[in-house]
Formats: sequence, C-alpha cells, structure tokens
Amino acid sequence: MDGFDTAAATQAAQWARDAGIPVIADLDELYPGVESLLENIDYLIVSRDFPCRLMAETSLESALRQIHRRYNNRLTAATLGEEGVLAWDGEQFHHSAAYRVPVTDTTGAGDIFHAGFIYGLLQGWPLKRQLDFACAAAALNCTKAGARGGIESVPAIESLMATTPRYQAALSTPHPV
Repeated sequence: MDGFDTAAATQAAQWARDAGIPVIADLDELYPGVESLLENIDYLIVSRDFPCRLMAETSLESALRQIHRRYNNRLTAATLGEEGVLAWDGEQFHHSAAYRVPVTDTTGAGDIFHAGFIYGLLQGWPLKRQLDFACAAAALNCTKAGARGGIESVPAIESLMATTPRYQAALSTPHPV
C-alpha cells in the first residue's frame, strides 16, 4: 500500500487483513486519513523522516516505538539510504546496514527494498535475513540508471550479500524496552 488514495488504500487493507493477507505499506507523506490506514498495516516500512513527522517526535527510535504501540503493527521500520534500515518489532530494534556499491541512480531503491522485503517475508525468512536481502536488492538497483534498471535475480542479490562490504553502522541500536 501507499497512502496516495488513502480511503481506497484503507479499504483494500481492511479487506486484505480480513482475508488473512499481510499488509505492507510504503509511506512518505502524511496524507489526510493516514491514521485509519496505519491501523490496518502489518508491516510499515516508511521513509526516514515519516515517523518523526507523524509522531511530532525528534528521535527516530522513539517515533518508531510510538507508531508500533499506537497502530499495533507487526513491524515498524524506516529506510535510511546509506545507513540501511532501522526496524522495531515491539521488542527490539533491528538495524541492517546498506551495502557499499557504486551508485548510479537511487530512483526506485525504496520500491525495490519493499519488493525484497516482501520476497523474504513470503519465503518465511527470519527478520534479519529479510532486511539484509531487501538492502541488497535496493543496493543492486542503485548501480544502474532508472527505477528498474538494476532489478536483479535472487542469486545475484545473494551473491552481493556474500561478497560486498557494508557501510559502517552510524546508528547506535537501542536496547530492547
């Protein structure tokens, strides 16, 4: 889901949840009515500044916790560009650093991150592997021009994961609460 047509997205999310289908959202903007949508999201993966804007909070970690508690998501996460992703599962933070690749174009990186996350979710992988795979898929896409120029196969993504260094974690991951 995205929040562009919030009323339609909320209805679709409700139908999916009623059918037992996990709902994943990619939000960047505070659209009118977004709160109703958030109540129907299982996996909320948003841009870096969205949590702080939504919660009127200066700390990303606090904002992720507050969103998780208020909207009862399974996972609340923010993508952080070179810094990777920070996710809160209700018990602890999970940080996956981004892979160091020669960047040509970041267009589409967030969409490919979400696709990689969903692929890992459907495979039943542990959360850490899902986040690492999503970071690797997004990194590969950034090596080519265009939103879909660097979409690669699962073996190519796994090869990158096995052979490519990551950026050093700039975040200090807080302890569980």
